[in-house]
This record gives sequence, structure tokens and C-alpha cells, in this order.
Amino acid sequence: MAEPTTGLPALMTLGRALIERLKSGRGKPGPGLAQIDLLARKIADRHAVAGIAAYITVDLTPGMQDWHDTGFHVDEGDEVTLFAGGDITLSRLADVRMGPKVALWYRIGRNGAMHKFPTASPSFRADEAGALYLALQPPGDWANESGDFDPSKILHGAGGRMRVVVVKWRDGAERGLKALLHVDKSGLAGDALIQWRYPVRHPQGWQYLWRLGEGEIYTADAEYGHICCHTAADVGILQIPVDFALADATRFSWKWRATVLPSSIREDIQPTHDYLSIAVEFDNGLDLTYMWSSELPTGTIFQCPLPWWDERETHWVLRSSAGDLGKWLTEDRNIKSDYAQAIGGVAPERIVGVWLIANSVFQRGEGKCDYADIMLSNTGQQLALV
Repeated sequence: MAEPTTGLPALMTLGRALIERLKSGRGKPGPGLAQIDLLARKIADRHAVAGIAAYITVDLTPGMQDWHDTGFHVDEGDEVTLFAGGDITLSRLADVRMGPKVALWYRIGRNGAMHKFPTASPSFRADEAGALYLALQPPGDWANESGDFDPSKILHGAGGRMRVVVVKWRDGAERGLKALLHVDKSGLAGDALIQWRYPVRHPQGWQYLWRLGEGEIYTADAEYGHICCHTAADVGILQIPVDFALADATRFSWKWRATVLPSSIREDIQPTHDYLSIAVEFDNGLDLTYMWSSELPTGTIFQCPLPWWDERETHWVLRSSAGDLGKWLTEDRNIKSDYAQAIGGVAPERIVGVWLIANSVFQRGEGKCDYADIMLSNTGQQLALV
């Protein structure tokens, strides 16, 4: 496997990132606490007018070791909106902060299905009755898909807080948000109403990796059918399961068009590891991801610098020319050959998934990329995924 970047190159990259951060003045990764407080006061003053059946305000701080029982009960069919603000700071030196749509999760009942906040103000219709539970958990830190906390990844020393205003509507979210909109000056009610009316749907057949949670990063282009990716201060992996033999002749082909890269600095250390890529997952638990880079030369191979992923994911820089941004480019790779070069060892037997990866959480930038004609092929066999 490739080695992670350390020593002087890592320090130089970090220094450049800090300088760029000071120049850009990038703000908070979501609504601030002041916005949430303004909304909370309006809800307290005008809850009857807005048709609010019940509401509660909850504060969450880093270092949580389990889900928080809000004591807020919902019945099956209730429509609920979660307004969230604030952020948590994982590194003051590198200015790494995460907002609600990255690190806030909810579930109904202690063992209910867990969901990440896809936005700072999501709404949902309850499919079961029970108490509402909330969790503050950075992406990837779960012990398992059941939502158990990993004791080794508790955020000791992290700063900040997030505040959530939970609202249960008497006559439904549509009517309630429209009424609240007239008295809310924070802008959050308007955002929530748009998201309720026009939910962002991910492409059919694909799903978000549970470990990172749902989002609004990926959509299907209604006219041409390709997959659109837009990441902004968030992270998400869209997956499609496959069962495809890995043979000497196995090819992986696709077209992509990157228009904005989420990092202007090499992406091979954690504080700058914001990137766009497409990946294949193997039956041995490893994955090989082909990425765009702003600076790293094409052909650069490196191990993911993030914990947990560093044991599983290898990056291959396939494109790095700014002159190619905005152009549709066609790729065609021999997967078994690439695996031998990038990862080595005994080759896996099957490909079990194809991923689209978008990360902009560290520098809180923006990335845009489109994908089309994604295909796996062997001699006499083809599997079209988009």
C-alpha cells in the first residue's frame, strides 16, 4: 500500500492551508447560534399562530458517549422539523469545524433507524411512535450500523456546541412553516419550507453510505440522466452495490466533468483532504478511488490520511490539470492491474460496489462534478450503472 504524507511536506501543506484560510475568511459551516436563538424566541412568542403542537430546545456538546433522549414524544404520522445551528471545533489550529449537516443525527426510539441531518433544518414524517433521540457524532466515528458509539473516538477536547429546536406541527409541516415564515427573521423557516416542498432525491438504485449519513450532495440530471454532485462544507459517499468478477480483463470506465474542486491545495493530509472521486470497492473490504487533485501530479498514489479509512482506502490521482475543468473526460481503467500497482498483495476476487465520493468538510469549500456512462466490463459482459 501507499504511505501517508508526513514530515516536512505535511507541515508545509498545513502552513499553506492556514494562510489560505486566513485569506478566504470562510465563515461558519451552517447557521449560527444567534440565528437559532432568534427563531426560538419567535416560536415561543407565536407558537399558537404557527400551529405548533409542541416544541423543545436541546443543546448538544462534543464528548457525548451515547444518544441523548430529548424526552420529546412523537406519534406515527407526526410531521416534525428540526432547526439546528452552531458548530463543533475539532482543531483550532487547522480551523476544522463541522456544522449540523455533517455531525447531527436523529432517531425515533432508542433502537430506531438513525438519520443524519441532511440540511440544517430537515423535516420528516414519523413512521413510528417514540421518543426523539439526538446525537452529535462526526462522520465515520460510529462503532457499527446500529448507532453504537465507539469509546475510542469520543471527542475529548473538542469545542463548540450545537443547538436544536424541535417543532411538532399541529396541522402539518407545510402549513406550519408557511405561518412561521411570516414572523421569522432568521431565514431558517424559509429554508425548511423549501426543503419540505422540494426534497433533494438521490439517483435511483444508489444510496448514501450509512457511516457518513444522508445528504443533498447527489442528484440525477432530469434531462440527460447523469449524476450531479455538489458539495459545500459537507461530505458524502454515494454507493451502488454490484457483484462483478475481478479478472485480468476487467475494465472500469466512466465520463466525468469537474467544474469546481473543493481544495486549492494538495489533498494528501487530513486538514486539506477535500476532494472529488469515483471508487471501486472490493470483497476484501478495501477500495481504490480515482480522484481529481488541484496540485498533486497525475499518477500520484497515496493512502487516505483519515483514521479508519487509512486502513481501507487508497487514492490514485487521475486528473490534476486546471485546463480540463469544465470538460467531459472519458476514463477507462484495467482494475486488476491498477490494484496490483496501487495496493498490491493477493488480488480480491470480486468488485462489490462503486462509489462517488465528495468531501469539502475540512476547508469548508465547494466542489462540483458530474458523472456519466459508469460501466464495469469483462470479456463478453457489461454492467452499466449510469
